[in-house]
Amino acid sequence: MSVVSRSLFTTDNLPERDRFEAWRTLFSAHTLDADPTGFSGSIETTLIGSMALRVMNAAPQGPARSRSQIRRDGQDGFVLHLSRHAYSVETERGVTHVPAGAISLNDLSQPYRRSRVPETGSLILALPRSSVASVLSDEDALHGLILHGGAGRLLADHLQSLAAHSHAIAPADAAHIAQATLHMVAACARPSLEAAARASTPLDAARLKSAKQFIRGHLCTPLRIDAMAKALGTSRSQLYRLFEPEGGIARYVARQRLAAVRAALDDPLERRSISEIGEACGFGSSSLVSRAFRQAYGMTPRDYRASVRGT
Repeated sequence: MSVVSRSLFTTDNLPERDRFEAWRTLFSAHTLDADPTGFSGSIETTLIGSMALRVMNAAPQGPARSRSQIRRDGQDGFVLHLSRHAYSVETERGVTHVPAGAISLNDLSQPYRRSRVPETGSLILALPRSSVASVLSDEDALHGLILHGGAGRLLADHLQSLAAHSHAIAPADAAHIAQATLHMVAACARPSLEAAARASTPLDAARLKSAKQFIRGHLCTPLRIDAMAKALGTSRSQLYRLFEPEGGIARYVARQRLAAVRAALDDPLERRSISEIGEACGFGSSSLVSRAFRQAYGMTPRDYRASVRGT
């Protein structure tokens, strides 16, 4: 397949009131977090074989793909994004910080959200899934991958060179250049894939430890998963996955609250009433703490305190 077209879209020739709507229509596969007031943007696209290379300049924006959008449009393939600005990407595996000059790789068939930053000469490479699968057998693990270090810089240099010299690519060479680029993406992604696989277990252990510490520090307040995920820099689905071995987040929280109640009742210097202890440990009423405690330990909190104190 040859270079079939080059195109440029810019908002400069549109009335200011219509610019953001036109831009949002162009990127209808994403929800855009941006300020419509004074918005401007341009994107130049070059098709090289089976891939599309885009150079984008635009006001700050944060694109996102949701499950509903994915079901609605069925778009597939992979997108590599090279920015001069640092940003973060949230996937169902958690939140990853992307340094300026690094490349993030996202799967269009999976949800993600990028934080809002300016697009200043950003480079976007779109690749079909079939092409990526032909050079990487584990392409399903690519979503959310960050390419940096030596391999990432090598790929970034290649994309920048492609963008600078795309006008000089002859149609007869387009397919070969696309294939060479695809193999370079695969070669640069493999070290990050291997590193991510090696790091997943200790990373999950560290995240679970932090989540448990957060819960123990907030037993007296209602559990809000969104607030917890935000505080820990992860996602709801990541938290649910981490707590699966614990029987789920709600069950872990209940056990911790009951353990805190029992520890208070074990303390001979504790003078608070059972109702006050239950409230401090996140139980809304004395009846709730009594019922839960009896189910867990076979006696009421009052009877347990009496047995501990020998009265």
